[in-house]
Amino acid sequence: MMASCYGVILAGGLSSRMGEDKAQLRRNEQTMLEFSQMLLSSLGLDVLISGGDAGVPDLYPQLGPLAGIYSVIRHGQDTGLNLNALLIIPVDMPFLTSQLLQTLVDVGEETAKATYYQDCYLPLYLPINNDVRNYLDQLFAKNGNEVAQGQLSLKELPLKNLPL
Repeated sequence: MMASCYGVILAGGLSSRMGEDKAQLRRNEQTMLEFSQMLLSSLGLDVLISGGDAGVPDLYPQLGPLAGIYSVIRHGQDTGLNLNALLIIPVDMPFLTSQLLQTLVDVGEETAKATYYQDCYLPLYLPINNDVRNYLDQLFAKNGNEVAQGQLSLKELPLKNLPL
């Protein structure tokens, strides 16, 4: 595992469909946030949280996962973290396993490409290189808060999918 690959938990959003904060929902004896942190830590990753009360604040609130990912990348730049790659998971996937995530990391590191499972953009292994940084900088500089939610999509990134 790369020392500069960080785990990221997407814990922002309004949780409007759930009616309560998804990060605080319980899975057995722990919250979904605690479960997600444990899962990423079990892979030897340092963990960053995007959004939520304890996380990196969204630079562009309510613009979806891509805005949260961009906020984490900018946070890493601003604080001097060596973010060469991110393993990104949403906070609301109770059936994720370390084996599924390790496969994403292995293929992503081998190919040096953004990697996800077929027809499911999260979880995502995302190498952070100048192309990704420039794409996101341009996207948010051009659109900022005027972009309606849903127009910023992970599908726009150059991604490699794995069959499940």
